[in-house]
Amino acid sequence: MEGAVRHDEPEPAPPGTPPPEVVHRIHDRFLIEVVEQLGLCPFARRSREQGRVHRPLFYSTPPATAPAPALVADRIRQLVLAHPDAEIVLVTFVSPTPRPLWPSARAFDDFVRSVRQDYARAGDPMFFMVGFHPQSGRVEPDESPPRLTPDSLVPQLRRTPDPVIQCIRAQELERARAQAQQARHARLVAEEKDPVVRNMLANTIMTDSTLSADIARHNFEAVARGEGRARLEAAIADIQRERDEAYAPWWKRQR
Repeated sequence: MEGAVRHDEPEPAPPGTPPPEVVHRIHDRFLIEVVEQLGLCPFARRSREQGRVHRPLFYSTPPATAPAPALVADRIRQLVLAHPDAEIVLVTFVSPTPRPLWPSARAFDDFVRSVRQDYARAGDPMFFMVGFHPQSGRVEPDESPPRLTPDSLVPQLRRTPDPVIQCIRAQELERARAQAQQARHARLVAEEKDPVVRNMLANTIMTDSTLSADIARHNFEAVARGEGRARLEAAIADIQRERDEAYAPWWKRQR
């Protein structure tokens, strides 16, 4: 699979919005060049290559109003029931203007919280949901930048070209957590037996039982500073530039 499995609405591109193939191309770049190639998620590539990453699109027409949370929750549920092997669902929101439907990542987080609550009312299959936004991690003018830590870096890694709700099947996280525990055990055994193997495994990720902490720690080591951070910023900036250039012709048509 070259990218996420595509899901477009019956009439997916209202006037003034880019067609689905353009949106998917831009967001596939983020998935592959940022998430996978920079190693930000340990199972993203496997899920994509097995056809288990799905991307439904939500288009907004002028005046660029957000959909109802219940509508989004229902569409997620319909998709995962129709595709029981879906492991990751990337719900992507497209605006008819250069501005995202939500002016800030915080506003989008509030929307994601409502979607999560509406989805949870119906029960299984269980998915964990988190918001990604073009301005994620942005410091407001009246705030001081937080100290750079594994936790404070996380929002800066969520700067998708358009707002996205990332939904990950709970069973997939449990599987990854079990693998982390197995990897930790294998590492401890190897370290006891062979100092050469100990050195080889010094940079392994997934080394303790808390999966999110492992991932955050690995990402901090990989892209928080230096060459890794330069690669991250260059990739995100280039994807955002291509997004603006690719969407611009359709934005102009609505004027």
